Amino acid sequence: MINESTLKKKSFFTKINYFLIIFLPVSLMIGSLISNIITILICLVFIFDLIQRKDNFFFKDINFYFLIFIYFYLILNSLFVSENNIESLTRAIGFIRFIFLAYAIFYYFIFFKDKIIKYWFIIFITVSFDILYEYIFGKNILGFYSTYPGRIASFTGDELKIGGFYFGFFGLMLLYVFKYSKISFYLLSITFLIISALIGEKSNFIKNCMILVFIYYFFLDKEEMKKFFLIFILGIFITLSVNMNNNLRSSFLGDLPVIKQTRAIMNTVSPNLVSDKKFEYEKTFKEHIYSLRHYAHFITAFEIFKKNYLFGTGLKNFRYESYKEEYKLGGLIGGSTHPHQVHFEILSELGLIGYILFLSNIIFNLLRQRQNSNNLKFVAISFILSTFIPFLPSGSFFTSYGATIFFINYSFLIFHKTR
Repeated sequence: MINESTLKKKSFFTKINYFLIIFLPVSLMIGSLISNIITILICLVFIFDLIQRKDNFFFKDINFYFLIFIYFYLILNSLFVSENNIESLTRAIGFIRFIFLAYAIFYYFIFFKDKIIKYWFIIFITVSFDILYEYIFGKNILGFYSTYPGRIASFTGDELKIGGFYFGFFGLMLLYVFKYSKISFYLLSITFLIISALIGEKSNFIKNCMILVFIYYFFLDKEEMKKFFLIFILGIFITLSVNMNNNLRSSFLGDLPVIKQTRAIMNTVSPNLVSDKKFEYEKTFKEHIYSLRHYAHFITAFEIFKKNYLFGTGLKNFRYESYKEEYKLGGLIGGSTHPHQVHFEILSELGLIGYILFLSNIIFNLLRQRQNSNNLKFVAISFILSTFIPFLPSGSFFTSYGATIFFINYSFLIFHKTR
C-alpha cells in the first residue's frame, strides 16, 4: 500500500494537483476539452510526484492490474472487432487517464480530503443556487437556458448534463454536511433532492433517491419514526414540486399515456387470433414500445448484442451500428450516439467478455470493502450501485464527462486501507 514516509511532506507537485482537483468539477461543466486537459494534467503531475517520492504504491494493489487488464481488452477489442478501429482505438488508449485519475484523487485526498470536499461543496451549492435561479427565472445566472421543456441547463448550457453532475456529487456533499451537523444534513438532504427533481431528469433523480435511502439507512440512528417522518415530508415536497410545473410534470410523467395505451393493446391480443391479425396487433404494440423515450435504443442495443454477443461491435461503435438497415425494427430507428443505458452500452459495444470484466471489477471491489469500510466508501458504493440500476436510462459511460464522474466516485472505493 501507500508508503507512510511519503505522506510527511507535501511536494511542489502535490500542491499543483491540489488546485487541479479542486477545479475538476468546474471543468466538467465548462466542456470536454477543458475537463480532459485537467484530467491529463492531474495524471501527469501525479506520476511525476510519485517518481519524485519514489512511491509505487499502486503496483502493490491487485486492482491496478485488474484495471490494466480491462484497458488492454479495450485496445484489442478496438483493433480486431471495431469497424471504425481508428476512432475506437483512440478512445481505448485514452481510457488509461481514468485509471490514473482514480488513483490520483484517492492519493491526494489523504493530504487534502477536508479542504477538497469543502471547495467542492461550495461549487455544489453554487450549482444548486443556479438551478433554482433558472427554474424561477427561465435562465441561469450566466444567461444559459434550456430549449427542452421541463429540463434545466444551468452551467452546462446546451448539453443539458447538469443532472449527471448533480448525481455524481450528491452523496459526497451530503457526507460532508453529515460530518458537521445532523440538522443541516436533514434539511439539505431534502433540499438537494428537491433540486434534483427540479432539474427534470427523472433517471438521475431516482438514482439520487437511492443514494439518499442508502445514506439514511447506514448513517442515521435506527429511529424508525424519525425516518418515516423525513421520508413523508420529503414525499410531500417532491410531489408539490413536480405537480406545480407543467413542463416538469411532462418530463416525469409524459410516458404514462403511452404505457397505458401499450397495456390496452397487450390486453386485446388473443392467442386464438389468426396470424395476420395477430401480426398487426404485435406491430402496433412494438410501435408503442418504440415511441417511449430510449426504449428503441435499448432494443436496438440488445439486437446488436445478440449478433455480436462475445466481443460486441467495438468501443463507441453503437453510433454507427445502430443506424444500419438491419436494426430498423418495426420501421422505426433506434439509432443514437449511445444506448442511454450503461448495461446495454457495455454489452453492445464490448460484448459479454467486456461486460463480465467491468462487472467483475465492481463486484471484486465491493467485496473487499466488507472489513475496511468507512463513510466515504459507503457513499462510493451507493453511487456505483445506483449507476448500475438495470433498465434505468443513463448518459454514456465512455464519454469524458460520464467516465470522469464515475471514476471520481470509484476512487473512494479502490483501496481497503487509507493510511
